Amino acid sequence: MDPSSERGPATMFYPPLIGYLLLAVVCVVLVLVIRGDRLPRNRAIGIRSALTLRSEASWKAGHRAAIPVLIIISIIAVGFSIALLSVEKFAWPKAVGAVLAVSGWLLILGLFVRVWTTANRAARSADD
Repeated sequence: MDPSSERGPATMFYPPLIGYLLLAVVCVVLVLVIRGDRLPRNRAIGIRSALTLRSEASWKAGHRAAIPVLIIISIIAVGFSIALLSVEKFAWPKAVGAVLAVSGWLLILGLFVRVWTTANRAARSADD
């Protein structure tokens, strides 16, 4: 087996690294917009479900409740991008980068399910 296939510049991890950073930026901007009360109820941007779109109160409650999870997603995304940058810069085995790339996205996907359920629970409570 060619040793260069195990180690060496693994530029294949730049796309997920950039994806993590973009996701972190989007989540931070969303948190700032929600906190600033500048995200009106709409069908284009935000956590759009039958429960959050039901009323202005449910929209605001759902989005405010999701803020902590969005912050956690941002922190995790930055952490995984730093880890992937380390794979690139220190020529770690490609398998390490592959595990980091996939596991990070799976973790974030699970957290977005949490964003959805948290927002819906808060939206339901706001209208009761």
